[in-house]
Parts: sequence; structure tokens; C-alpha cells
Amino acid sequence: MPQLYFMDHVFDGGYFTKLDEAIESDEVRLLFPDSWYWLHYCFFGRECICSEQSESLRGHLLNLVAMFYKHHDEVLEKLEWDEAAFEKVAQELLAIVEASRAYPISLWIYGDETSRDFLNEWRSKLPPSEQIQQLFELPHFTRMNKERLGYHGTDDKIALARYRNELANFNRRKKLAHKNRQREASNNAKEPADSQSLQTSGDQF
Repeated sequence: MPQLYFMDHVFDGGYFTKLDEAIESDEVRLLFPDSWYWLHYCFFGRECICSEQSESLRGHLLNLVAMFYKHHDEVLEKLEWDEAAFEKVAQELLAIVEASRAYPISLWIYGDETSRDFLNEWRSKLPPSEQIQQLFELPHFTRMNKERLGYHGTDDKIALARYRNELANFNRRKKLAHKNRQREASNNAKEPADSQSLQTSGDQF
């Protein structure tokens, strides 16, 4: 089972294969349909070194986790995951988001230790973070970013707020469902007792 080597971190890439297949076949509903290309061909790309500006990567992955919590039941059904698998993948994606904050550009690869060595060769050639940031601020680079057709909803700060909102909504739904189950169980427990009480009253007559 391939590992995901992300900068100097290692993640279990096993569940990502099935998630990628579900995204490729449109079995799960992404919050922004144009994220399909980036997720399938860039993030889950399995035949090469992958790279992306870290800010953009965070936006895509936070939107993906937000979708998880918004369509929780659908994700479990389509991917045939249990709650443990769901939480594992969500937490791994969030850990990747946090790992991306260490450097303006993120590099990753799927594979084995040979793949990791290949990734480390690329990482060793990267300039210091400050130099990369200066490159991002050059006029031609900012112009290129403005002119290119961008993905929807990938501002990482807005995506973080979106994820937090969907997580809060999910927790509210979960709490309400728990209360409803408790109320239903309490009502079911009362019914036999009420029937017994009526029967006892009838016997007295």
C-alpha cells in the first residue's frame, strides 16, 4: 500500500485511493466542481512528484474536508467507510494542511522509500522560504496569478472558515440526532409501562 510522502511528513495513503476513485467517477459531491481536476490529477497524482503553492493546496483540502462533514452520510455510503475510517481520512487531510504551513510551496509523492528519496532530492534544491516568498511578489508572478483561470473557493482563510462552519453544523446535527434517539427510547420505554398500568386498573374492576 503506497505511502504519501509530503515534504518531511509521512501519511497513510491507503484510503486516498478509494477517495480518488469516488471523486473521479463523481460519486461524491464536491463543494466546487472545478476542484475535481486538481484533486484527481494533482493531489492524488501517483506517477510523479507533485507540487503546489501551499496556500492553494490548503484551500482545496479544507474544502474537501468541509464537504466530508456537509455530506457525511453520503460519503460513508459511497465510500463504504465506517466512522473510524471517515475520521482517519479527515484528520490526515487536516494534518497535511498544517504541514503545508512550513513552506510556501508543497511537494509530495506517493510510493515507497525510493519515492521518498526522490522527493528529498527535490526538496534539497529548494531555496529558503524568504526567497520563494520574494519570487511570489515579483510583478510577472502576481500578474500571472491574476490572469490565469483560477479555481473557485480556494482562498485558504475562507476555506478554513467554511470547514469550521460545516464541522459545527455536523456536530449540531449529531447532537440533535442523539437527543432524538434518547427521546424515542424514553417514549418506547414508557409505552409498556403505561399499558401495564392500564391493565392493572382494569383488573381492579
